[in-house]
Amino acid sequence: MHTPGCPFCYKRVRSSELAFQCLGKGGRNGDRCKPEHDAVRAHATGFSEPMLPVFPPPRGQQLYHQRKAECPDCGGETGVRACPHCHTPLSANFGGNSRLIAMVGAKGTGKTVYLTVLARELNAGLRRRFEADVRMSGDSQAGSQSPRQWLDQNVERLFTERQLFPTTPPAENGHRLPLVFQWRREHPRFARKPTYRTSFLSFYDTAGETLSSQPSTHDLEYIGAADALIVLLDPFMLPAARDRLNLPGSAIMSQESTVDVVHRVTENLRSAHGIPGGGRIKIPVAVVLAKMDAFFSALGSDHPLRQPPEATPYYDERLGQDTHKRVGELLSNWRGDDIDIHLKYSYEDFRYFFVSALGAPPNYDTATLEDEHGVQPFRVDEPLVWLLAKFGVVPTKDPR
Repeated sequence: MHTPGCPFCYKRVRSSELAFQCLGKGGRNGDRCKPEHDAVRAHATGFSEPMLPVFPPPRGQQLYHQRKAECPDCGGETGVRACPHCHTPLSANFGGNSRLIAMVGAKGTGKTVYLTVLARELNAGLRRRFEADVRMSGDSQAGSQSPRQWLDQNVERLFTERQLFPTTPPAENGHRLPLVFQWRREHPRFARKPTYRTSFLSFYDTAGETLSSQPSTHDLEYIGAADALIVLLDPFMLPAARDRLNLPGSAIMSQESTVDVVHRVTENLRSAHGIPGGGRIKIPVAVVLAKMDAFFSALGSDHPLRQPPEATPYYDERLGQDTHKRVGELLSNWRGDDIDIHLKYSYEDFRYFFVSALGAPPNYDTATLEDEHGVQPFRVDEPLVWLLAKFGVVPTKDPR
């Protein structure tokens, strides 16, 4: 049976191991627990605000899967579950069917922009397109550090003020709270009542320097815990692609070898999953070429990659295969065939995507959006929809 990873600390957690969090309402004797500093959560996630106590499940829960328990301190009953490793409260939907999708990218790939736009698309177009219940998961007790406030501030800056973001700094003490969404959707069953499947999308906005060396990459436990991965690549880091554009120096955030970055991610996954060099990694990986608005003119308006797909209530496998093929051809033309070979030899299931979070090139010198239409996302949701389809969370239209 699938053992899900906690979307906040990325440790695997069986349902029978889930802890409980006191509600602070007290028991029959009138005593009530009060919020206090939780050293376990602070060490695991960096969260240091006061919180109600977390306690382990009662003995025998592994056999009986109790849904409620009494707080050993105040005697109050609670059904709120929490991760036993990091003490973060978890959604009631967390369990065996939960899947963890994570995102990673090197310095300059535009992770913060992509994540902000994708999160907004989740709450708007994707939610309606698939009739899904989409909401942020986790408490908001961290004030200005709250992921919800982080997202609200980013949306305001990008969509209203039309300003790009500064380079993401390294997280203090190695911790930054992830942006976690839960995606819940009806799953029909023949001649039986439908069930509901929940996936947790945990996006951790890492500093690009985190992927600059192998040891720092291994510190990212969430890569190894993920059931699927979105890997953002910056085409500006490919010299043959960069030379075809008239880019200002401010647009070039890094000239590090792209294949070296991908290789470090691969090594991390091999280590986490115990896969030897002779085997291939089994989790699905969406390889996303970002900032593709820079190449719109060169490709021409009639190019198939420039055509926005229809917003159907399923993943179009035929279109996905065609996009994969054409992006692979672009990589070959840009002398990025070493990336393609590495991926083919290292992964059983990967797919290329062609996206633009902004829809038009920004002014890199002033870090602002100059297009009169503002942010116009282009195909940013396709990698996520493909991964959700791989897990059976959304349907697929297969050409076979």
